[in-house]
Amino acid sequence: MEEAPLAARGVEVVLPEDVLAEILRRLPPRSLAALRCVCTDWRSTIDSRRLLRADLLPLSLAGIFIDFWGLRFPDFFSRPPPTPISGVFDFFPLEEGPDIMDHCNGLFLLFSLLVVNPATQRWACLPPLPSHSTELDFRFLYDQGLIVFDPIVSPHYEVFMIPFVKPGQYCIERTDLVLKESEWPPSPLILHVFSSVAERWEERSFVREGDSAGTVAYAQRQCHLDKRGNFYWRGALYVNSYFLMRISISDGSYQVIHHPIEVYKSRPYVYFGKSEKGVYLASLTIDGRLSIWVLDESCGQFKWVLEHQNNLKPLLLRLNRSKQVYGPWILRDINYHLYSQKFPGEWDLYDRNYDPSHFHSPNDEAPAENNFEWHSDDDDIVDNQCNSEERNSGDYLTFLGFHPYKEVVFMSSGSMKGFAYHLKSSKLHCLGNLYPKHYKHFAQHEHIRESFPYTPCWVDELPETSISVYNLCQD
Repeated sequence: MEEAPLAARGVEVVLPEDVLAEILRRLPPRSLAALRCVCTDWRSTIDSRRLLRADLLPLSLAGIFIDFWGLRFPDFFSRPPPTPISGVFDFFPLEEGPDIMDHCNGLFLLFSLLVVNPATQRWACLPPLPSHSTELDFRFLYDQGLIVFDPIVSPHYEVFMIPFVKPGQYCIERTDLVLKESEWPPSPLILHVFSSVAERWEERSFVREGDSAGTVAYAQRQCHLDKRGNFYWRGALYVNSYFLMRISISDGSYQVIHHPIEVYKSRPYVYFGKSEKGVYLASLTIDGRLSIWVLDESCGQFKWVLEHQNNLKPLLLRLNRSKQVYGPWILRDINYHLYSQKFPGEWDLYDRNYDPSHFHSPNDEAPAENNFEWHSDDDDIVDNQCNSEERNSGDYLTFLGFHPYKEVVFMSSGSMKGFAYHLKSSKLHCLGNLYPKHYKHFAQHEHIRESFPYTPCWVDELPETSISVYNLCQD
């Protein structure tokens, strides 16, 4: 009688590392990323032999996605090609353009509950979100989805639906004093969470450590504050409101972290993000005064440390902000090129006989593609003197985002130019023109709705697909 294999009899089989490495080397990247999480020996073998290539992981900056008001697709601002990232969202079936709710390490979450990877052009549709357990939630709350994805740890992702308080004049009756005076956020905080492993929504409970941020009524009065700048970092989800909520995913707890008192003395524009040292808060006043804080999380305490302050106005004057610039970064003009080829006649809002090919755009004279090569290490090596041409520009600066791995803040001026400000050298560099081609002919208002630095990832567990939105439109 043939004897069963050792593994079937419960006997541990230890392969020599060379043999294990040879087996692992034959596996695809997505499988290697998953196997790194099995045990420390496998992770050590994969890392020491460099079986999982770093260039497949979201470890380098490819550019900045910018969602312009009135344009169907978000555009891509970066150094010229060659680059494998096209930035065109035409590979999944949506009648409208992608409305991005959140992003994390190369994956995008859309308001239509699609999870999309622009690098691999794969996507997955999440099941419908379960209804709230009580009707009370609908009266004063709305949910915003945040995606958590760390391919270095696992190729799987999770989506958290975070509740926010609606503005007071729209939801809570004046007579409902008990509700208005209840604490916010509540404890426990019940969240709907989707797991790509379980492939379903479930409820998870998070218990607050420390004090609340205030009452529901107080939260309603703060609804005017910008809630952009949510992100995931080192096992925790950071949610921006009139306070910063840190959700620890592993132990089911959360903390309320108040903003520095100095932030709101002059009503600045505030942005949160992750960068070289961890969690950053940036504030920028209308007259160009920039302040940067870093969150110190040592010893289980949370404290904002002022890292940098500077007045950017003199630097802007030296760069002659009133000039139109070209390069070294360019805007892809995805909307113009895509629609002029595939959807003619749908662009102009004013003139039915409008022909976009009759107009001249500064992006037409962008630097030749073969003059530049993209290296993430060159992000802080940008020429101060930009080529220029007379053009009116806005007098204000807004944040485009933090560089994820270097102390660099990306900004825009009146939706016209892109800048990089380096905290270590206090230098402001002109990146290039980010004004969409013929934008004033396509939109009633010229405004950046959303933007974020993009780190592509070539490792995911999204299903393979070849469906194109353009092909669907042709049917």
